[in-house]
Amino acid sequence: MNSRERHFLRVLRKLGSVEQEQVLAFADFLKSRQQPESAVAHQEPKMLPAKEGETVVGAIKRLRESYAMLDAKAMLNDTSNLMSRHVMGGDAAEIVIVELEKMFERHYQRYRGAPEDA
Repeated sequence: MNSRERHFLRVLRKLGSVEQEQVLAFADFLKSRQQPESAVAHQEPKMLPAKEGETVVGAIKRLRESYAMLDAKAMLNDTSNLMSRHVMGGDAAEIVIVELEKMFERHYQRYRGAPEDA
């Protein structure tokens, strides 16, 4: 038994029977609201290798498949901005693909709840 459990029992023992029942009912309520462990566990990306001569569109498809757990709609603005840099701005495909990979990784870190780099 850890210190938190010991503390909880000490407090519970000092309460009357009605209050103890309320605490147990509330604890049961909180437990019922929890998500199962499997729903909380984060999926890992299944990184697919880049193909030789990969296009920006091909890279987007590869990264969406690699990071299937991410919401494509949430990344639409970032993805379209990078695509525009390639199509309209003339940025080389290789440079945009590297930026896409970094962007997908940033979104994955947010998905995991990891703190972002400053």
